[in-house]
Amino acid sequence: MRVAKLPISAVLRTHTTGETAGFMKLLVEASGDRILGFTMIGAEAGEVVAAVQTAMLGGLPYTVLRDAILAHPTMAEGLNSLFGAIPAAARGVAERQARSPRGA
Repeated sequence: MRVAKLPISAVLRTHTTGETAGFMKLLVEASGDRILGFTMIGAEAGEVVAAVQTAMLGGLPYTVLRDAILAHPTMAEGLNSLFGAIPAAARGVAERQARSPRGA
């Protein structure tokens, strides 16, 4: 499993609202790009969680949100930084999965 964590104070929107307490945390599968989990503690968390939940329900890889152009200034734009902090997948595992007839 790959993990990234971002303090809410790193999100530009918090500099305009003054609400800097909290964090975002993301879990991505070790050998692929599937989002396994997301949590956020802080202002407007429900809105951001809903955006990630929609991506998860749609089966989107985390890279879609990482590379998206999100509105500024919003709490959701913190997803770019958080998702960009995910470590690269282990090459050997990803390559084995790609060759596997079942994909796993």
